[in-house]
Amino acid sequence: MKEPGRTEKATPKRRAKAREDGMILKVPDMDATLLLWGNFFLFLGLWGSTLTVLTSQTAYFLRKATDPSYLMDGNMSSLGTDLLSIVLRILLPFLGLNWLIALAIQFAQHGFQPTFGMLKLKFDRLNPFSGMKRLLSFRSLMETIKSLAKFGIMAWAAYGVLGPRMGQILSTLQLPLGQTLALMQDTLFALYRNVMLAMLVIAAVDFAYQRYTFEDNLKMTKQEVKDEARDADGNPEIKGRQKSMMVAALMRRIRTAVPKASVVITNPTHFAVALKYEPGSLAPVCVAKGLDHIALQIRQIAKENNVTIVENVPLARALYRSVDVNKAIPPDLYQAVAQVLAYVYRLKGSLGQGVKLN
Repeated sequence: MKEPGRTEKATPKRRAKAREDGMILKVPDMDATLLLWGNFFLFLGLWGSTLTVLTSQTAYFLRKATDPSYLMDGNMSSLGTDLLSIVLRILLPFLGLNWLIALAIQFAQHGFQPTFGMLKLKFDRLNPFSGMKRLLSFRSLMETIKSLAKFGIMAWAAYGVLGPRMGQILSTLQLPLGQTLALMQDTLFALYRNVMLAMLVIAAVDFAYQRYTFEDNLKMTKQEVKDEARDADGNPEIKGRQKSMMVAALMRRIRTAVPKASVVITNPTHFAVALKYEPGSLAPVCVAKGLDHIALQIRQIAKENNVTIVENVPLARALYRSVDVNKAIPPDLYQAVAQVLAYVYRLKGSLGQGVKLN
């Protein structure tokens, strides 16, 4: 029985772990029903060839029976070989195809994912008290009720065929062989049909019950779901410390890089990009950039170190989105940045140096 407090649906991780442990949805009645129907159509397909083999082998043994030497002690091994050959020729096609049908049923239900969890030795299964507890459990009681119900349904299905025909079956000793065989064939076909239909109903009900039980046993507590989510996303405290360390490292880099910048281009509040240009170099390089709080820190550090701040909304946004830190600006922004640098150099009285971006 499911532990109290397990009210949450199983997560994919929980399902994968259960499958590794060999806990999969098992519906024996469904497997037996599909196998029964498969054998029915298999029998219809192979009945002709099977009857041919039986007829030819019966004729063979009847011919051999007329030969007294065939049944002598020296030929008993030959007789055993012939009988084994007949049995194998009749049964092997059915056994082989039944094996393939069983594999197909398992593959259709569970796919090809072999699990070895059920092969592990579990000492609690050897405990007689645990075994007695399982025997007296609610699940064991339900299985007993199911078995009795299935027996009742199967008996009812069989009686529906045999009951009305009982008088005819008892009188077959007085009928010609042809009529007797025809009656037995019709009775067996009707019996098999009713049994298959009854099994189909049983399998459908059992599938619904087993699926409900399986999903119920997989359920998790709220705490288990939280723990799994925490393990998957990482511990919030650790993630918080990591984020703090990353921000601290970023601020150290900004405090070092911004004072060396040639200009800081802002949004003015949301974006800030610090550029450094050395005369003769190919293009300015982004030494720092940031959003919101980081942008504010960049502007403050720039003011403290007398780095010129230029407000240019479209250029600030374009630089922030198109250039990485320690990378040169893209060529399509050369002209706009050159104008800004020329303005900065004019403010500083360095117009004579010029600004030319190749």
